[in-house]
Formats: sequence, structure tokens, C-alpha cells
Amino acid sequence: MNPTWVMSYPDGYETGTFLALDMGGTNLRVCQVTLTSAKSEFDVIQSKYRIPEPLKTGTGSELWEYLADCVNQFIQTHHGANLKQKLPLGFTFSYPCTQDYIDHGVLQTWTKGFDISGCEGHNVVPMMEAALAKHKAPVVVSALINDTTGTLIASAYTDPKMRIGCIFGTGCNAAYMEDCGSIPKLAHLNLPADAPMAINCEYGAFDNEHVVLPRTKYDVIIDDMSPRKGQQAFEKMIAGLYLGEIWRLVVLDLLEKEVMFKGQSSDNLKKPYSLDASFLSAIEE
Repeated sequence: MNPTWVMSYPDGYETGTFLALDMGGTNLRVCQVTLTSAKSEFDVIQSKYRIPEPLKTGTGSELWEYLADCVNQFIQTHHGANLKQKLPLGFTFSYPCTQDYIDHGVLQTWTKGFDISGCEGHNVVPMMEAALAKHKAPVVVSALINDTTGTLIASAYTDPKMRIGCIFGTGCNAAYMEDCGSIPKLAHLNLPADAPMAINCEYGAFDNEHVVLPRTKYDVIIDDMSPRKGQQAFEKMIAGLYLGEIWRLVVLDLLEKEVMFKGQSSDNLKKPYSLDASFLSAIEE
């Protein structure tokens, strides 16, 4: 569970224009958010990109170059050369990071099937900033947040009753607001005990030791074949990235036992991750 240094809920009266770069497990979004003078109202323009598969197992420099290029394209499309000052950018980075302050984040480990070299154990913000500077993009990275924290805070802007932000997508996770006095790993900083701090739960890693949750043989296969064996145990059981693969393994097993599709070729089913979660949604419909 990671402290985020997001230390308050919004009150709905915030104003200004901000950029958001949201890097998830499948898609990338660049948004411009304008918080208006009316309480809890905002305007958004956004562009969506799909993260190329080769990038997910490539190098860090390739990843940051792609992200910066997308941000720069967005700015050129919507502003041209008309920006008089740099726009603040909130970087939603949906991977576990150790944060010592709001615009800092040392990547602990890749999740969601990513395995990019040169990033783990390093602060990702300077790498992102260097790529943006190379493109001469007129932005400054003001905050690094997890998507769950972003969901919690953005939702609280429009609904003051918001208490938990959850993500059920390529991965799974949640965030909530905790009292600093109840965060042992921050005890040495002597923060006010009643000061709030958003916590990124990283519960996709729940039961990595495999002592609580029962696993099927299909769960074991998925873990064994993953780039990060022994990590993200809960996420591998329920998240969107893995649901289609779990189903493929079940169907393939039943086919090979001649329980179903007797006599039909199974060659197309033998390619790992050849079916994604959208197939299950389509079948259910």
C-alpha cells in the first residue's frame, strides 16, 4: 500500500486548465481539463491511443518517446503555437510507485503484463520530462498519481460523498483516504496524526504468497507464463488482461478432454492471449 502525497479532497471550486496523461494497461489518453467557475463543473477534450504491443516489452526510452509524442501531437492539434506559458500536466501512471512527494515516483515493479527495461527502481518523472523536453512540449509535470487515486479525487470533485476509488480494467486496484497517524511507513516524518493522505492500495498484489486465495490449475499456468511470476496474484485471477486467457485455457482443456467441440481442430486456440476479455462480453450478450 503506497502513500501518494495527495492530502485533501477537492472542494469543487477549483479552477484552471490542466493536461492529463493517463497511461493504463491497454490505452493511453491525453486530456485537457478545464475546471470552470461553476462548482463541480468541468470541460474535457481528449484523444485516445492504443499502446503498441512491442512497447510493453521494449525499452524505457521507447516508451517515454511515444508518450511525449502523443502529448505533443495533442497540444499541436488543440493549441498550435499559441500557448504563452507551460501547461501543468498530471501524469496518471497506473503502476506501483514509491513516492516521497507529489511529482516523484520510483517504479517498484511493472504490472499488467508490462516488462520494460531501464525503469524499475528509477524515478519515472525525470525520464518523462526529458522526453517532453526533447519534443519541446510546453508542459511541466506537476503530479504523478495512480489511476485509482485519480479516480478517487476526480470523482470527489463532483461528489463530496466519494470515499473509495476503484479500477476494474486491464488491472484491478483501489484507493482511499487514510489518517497519517495510521500509516506506519510514514511515522518517522511526524506528520499530523489527523492529516489525510490518499493511499494507493495496490491490492492486485493481494496474496502473492498464495496462502489465502484458492487457485485453479489455470491460475497457476497464467502465473508461470507471466513476465512477473509470483507477483500480482489477485490481479491475475480477475483482471481484464487475464480473463480471456483464463477462458481460453479452460476451453482448450475441455476440448482436449473431448468434452466439447469433439473432432474439431484446436490450433487457433493454442496461441496464448489470442482471446481477450471482449470475447466473454460478446458471448454473455
